[in-house]
Amino acid sequence: MIAITGDTRGIEALYQLSQNDIINSMSKSDFLLILGKCGITEAHTDFHENILMYRDLPCSIMFLDGPHDDYDLLSDHPVFPWNGGMTQNISRSITHLMRGQVFTMGGKTFLTMGGGTTPGRDDFGKYYTWWPEQDIFPQEILAAEYNLAEHGNKVDYVFTCECPTSWKSEISGFRTSCSDSLEHLMDKVEYRHWYFSDIVHHELPEHSATALYQEVIVLE
Repeated sequence: MIAITGDTRGIEALYQLSQNDIINSMSKSDFLLILGKCGITEAHTDFHENILMYRDLPCSIMFLDGPHDDYDLLSDHPVFPWNGGMTQNISRSITHLMRGQVFTMGGKTFLTMGGGTTPGRDDFGKYYTWWPEQDIFPQEILAAEYNLAEHGNKVDYVFTCECPTSWKSEISGFRTSCSDSLEHLMDKVEYRHWYFSDIVHHELPEHSATALYQEVIVLE
């Protein structure tokens, strides 16, 4: 089983996960994918304590990076191939899915593209409240295009932290460099459904897309 959710930062969100019926029906052979707002590598938190709390969940964890991560911490972990794409093994049963990768799991294919912009950032907060690595780099878009071409430019799902710029007016969001990159990528891929993270739940049926907050849903 693969389930997905949008935001698991903080003790309260993690407690809600521990009480969720879907999560409690899972085992370590099942995966929860967190869409770029995961608390495991969140800046200015206790990394080792975070690891223990997430490993206490009955399922295995996959996550995308996003606007709240410590990218210096992430860079300390080596990169490995796994299920068709490149990953970082953060700890036992906890895996970071790299950007621009196409994975195959449970008979489903999915494209991953983390990254997210912190609003109002300036050099004063650089490497403390935000990291330049939050932005989606051109080479990561090129990697996505290459990996998509290997799959006929079709996947079952697209998983991102942000959404394309043209969708922003429907979710009251602001334009970012990441959303512009995803706008470009949107024209390159045919997908069944696109999931991304937001501060509230939104359905965007005209785009076959869903914004998730703290809901947990099972992929079908």
